[in-house]
Amino acid sequence: MTYLEKVDSYLDSLKVGKSALVDSWFMMSSPTPILSVVLGYLLVIRIGPRLMKNRPPLKMYNLLTYYNAVQVLFSVMICFKALNLNLFRDGIIYAGCRYPSNTQNYKLLELGWWYFFAKFTELLDTVFFILRKKDKQVTFLHVYHHATMALYAWSYLKFAAGGQGAILALLNSAVHVVMYTYYFLSGLGPRFQKYLWWKKYVTTMQLVQFLIMLSYCVWTHYSPRCQYATGFTYFISINVTIFLVLFLNFYSKSYKGKKKPQIDETEPFEKTRNGVERNGINKVQNGIKNGVKAQNGFEKCEAKEPFMRCGDIGGDASETEDVAHEVNVPYGDYSKNGKMYLARRTAKAVNGPEYDFDSKIKK
Repeated sequence: MTYLEKVDSYLDSLKVGKSALVDSWFMMSSPTPILSVVLGYLLVIRIGPRLMKNRPPLKMYNLLTYYNAVQVLFSVMICFKALNLNLFRDGIIYAGCRYPSNTQNYKLLELGWWYFFAKFTELLDTVFFILRKKDKQVTFLHVYHHATMALYAWSYLKFAAGGQGAILALLNSAVHVVMYTYYFLSGLGPRFQKYLWWKKYVTTMQLVQFLIMLSYCVWTHYSPRCQYATGFTYFISINVTIFLVLFLNFYSKSYKGKKKPQIDETEPFEKTRNGVERNGINKVQNGIKNGVKAQNGFEKCEAKEPFMRCGDIGGDASETEDVAHEVNVPYGDYSKNGKMYLARRTAKAVNGPEYDFDSKIKK
């Protein structure tokens, strides 16, 4: 007896249904395809960063945009398929209980396959992270969540498709509509960043989702009206609890106790204090420029181009004072305490220190 036959026998003992129709669908005939995919996924995680180490990250903007859009459509479609099953006809607390785990309802089985296929394609999230050299995103939470969900979706459809899985698929897909919409908008460029203030609420939705799932599993397990497979209920409950703990840890590290960075409201290159550049021109604070202090606390501001005064370069009228003081050079304005001053030109400044003032006075 093979391993799969042993599993079938065990599930039969639990009165869990298995559909011959499902066995004919893509990747559902045996566990070999999905196990191969998951093992390949883990191998890519192991060797991918090494292969990309000396290579530039791939630019995949257009591909990621299409990928996220497709994931949104997948999730919306799954939500509609689940709602078309009238899962809530018997009320919220008994939602899905009309479909026990041995159901052969074609619409429900089809819903299960599309949900499995969505989890299968979501493995590409990790591959894209690696190709873009976003290795910090490939955390234990990320890998465990993706690998486990792919295996769970396959096994549940294969052996225990029922209303319980439909309710969980509906909850998860509704959250994924919001999550992949966020990814889609964030990939459209900086012009959309101002609309993405709600990032942390995506994680909050995931946490609420896990709490609802766990409560639902506990309630249906003890309700005689809901005939679900006990083994799968335990499996789901344990993994949902693990997800809840991991996501709480992620939320705490990402959003709790995180100090907001102090925002410098001064625009770049518009600072006029402490010698910071303004439009490429050094301004002076307290008479100091380039570490040199001039006589009487004044510092000469030299023009950068011939035939141009310093006052002609980026000087604002609001920063000048009509305070004259004698200078000994014929060219250039002066600054003190971060302000520009107008200089009074003298004959000595214009003609140089060798000018014969006495002879001029006698005349």
